[in-house]
Amino acid sequence: MSRQLSRPVYAILNPVIGMIIYLDVLLLSNLWADYALLCATAAVTHVPLKRLRGLCAALLGACGSLMILLPPMPPPVCLLLRCILTLAVCAAAFGIRSVPALLRQSAFLTAVSLFFCGTVYLLSHVWEPVGCYTQNTAVYTDVSLTVLLAGTALAAALTTIRTRYRAKANRRNYRILLNIQGKQFSLPALADTGNTLRDAFTGKPVAVCPSYALEAWLNHFPDSVSAAASCKSFRMQPVQTVTGRRLLPLFQPDSAAICRADIASGTYPVDLLIAISDQSGTEIPVLVPASVIP
Repeated sequence: MSRQLSRPVYAILNPVIGMIIYLDVLLLSNLWADYALLCATAAVTHVPLKRLRGLCAALLGACGSLMILLPPMPPPVCLLLRCILTLAVCAAAFGIRSVPALLRQSAFLTAVSLFFCGTVYLLSHVWEPVGCYTQNTAVYTDVSLTVLLAGTALAAALTTIRTRYRAKANRRNYRILLNIQGKQFSLPALADTGNTLRDAFTGKPVAVCPSYALEAWLNHFPDSVSAAASCKSFRMQPVQTVTGRRLLPLFQPDSAAICRADIASGTYPVDLLIAISDQSGTEIPVLVPASVIP
């Protein structure tokens, strides 16, 4: 045993692994691990993750680590319970916009969680570090509160730095490059943190493009709805604006990419849909969800 029982209120003896489990360490370490996994899921699936919802969802996931206190269960049972917990965590973190999107997020989070747990399990058997145990897909590392709190403070500092850098990056000038039925467009774009539109069927992010910017293509059709209907994934997207709720024609461009407008940098392909707004003018940028900006 790596330390004496000094906090009996927060400690439970696990007879299977023969050591005392400190609940504060168990929950806090899994809380931050689950929050990191949720951030990774949000980044890969391009879904915005609000910090408070992410922490609440991570706390729910951390409660699942209490399975380490149960007797050893067969791997299929552990996998089933982990999948159910993952669905609940993803629903709490990202909401239920659509069943396919929830399943996609849950599948990614499950894969990353199993990889993380498997890696820790492998390391615990190869190097046999003191105080590191896995049981029922739950991981426990017996570290002191000082180390845990110091790591928490460092993680919070890094998160703050990343958030500020992200906010600064969102104020940069971008251009979005679109290929629509053989026509090429290079349009000014704005990383809009308020644009959280997502397609209900595919879960893909939606960029809002003013109709004037696509005139070279739209002029071949009676209206923007007919033009969008000639492309893949056409549907009408409900959008809430300051003037009320509207329906905008939505479609999938043949290709889309983002690049910085102020420096000569490479382009980054993005997988998104385009909603055509009826705004007029020549200075209105394409509102691209900030979550897809590399």
